[in-house]
Amino acid sequence: MKKSLFLLFFLFVGLGLAACDEGSSGTKPPSDPAELKSYHLAETCTGTVIDVAAGYEAGSSGPHPIVLYNQNSYDDTVYDLMFPSQTNFPEEWTVAIDGDYSVVELVGCLARVEQTLVETCEGYELDESSKDGTVEIYDAVYELTIYSPKTGEVVGTETIETFMDECPSFVMFSTGAGEDLVEERYGNPDDELVNLVESYVNP
Repeated sequence: MKKSLFLLFFLFVGLGLAACDEGSSGTKPPSDPAELKSYHLAETCTGTVIDVAAGYEAGSSGPHPIVLYNQNSYDDTVYDLMFPSQTNFPEEWTVAIDGDYSVVELVGCLARVEQTLVETCEGYELDESSKDGTVEIYDAVYELTIYSPKTGEVVGTETIETFMDECPSFVMFSTGAGEDLVEERYGNPDDELVNLVESYVNP
């Protein structure tokens, strides 16, 4: 039986734009800590030192607030903010999306560094079309690099191995001109993040 395909193209585009708005942008960091935004701190992932960011002292009592960014899958020079709902961090570990970024002492940058094709899933029927969609599922390895944004120092690195073992039931395809209706799915690292950053946030 062919799987039903849900086309939510405009929602997909909207979510993508929202993520980019909160990601790295090349904007020069402000001189006033009160003006720090998430996209300023995102520049830490590409080597920018944020002089007005909060300082981090290794070994001092925490919590040391942290924000995480995920490398953009279309442009690896851009890092998108990971929302609190994606990281599952306790409130005292991080800041709200519209919160005070001047208190952030640590920036985590997540990048996929390895992938292995597990299975090619076929038979996703495109509504009102004779075309079918295909999903490729991958095991993946991610590297989480944690920085002090104030100094640019690498505080630590962590490796996350993720696994995919079954084809998804529902898939959202982009069906613009020239699309080949192949969707890639990777193991999700989100469940590991709390454990990996705890020793940095609460040493």
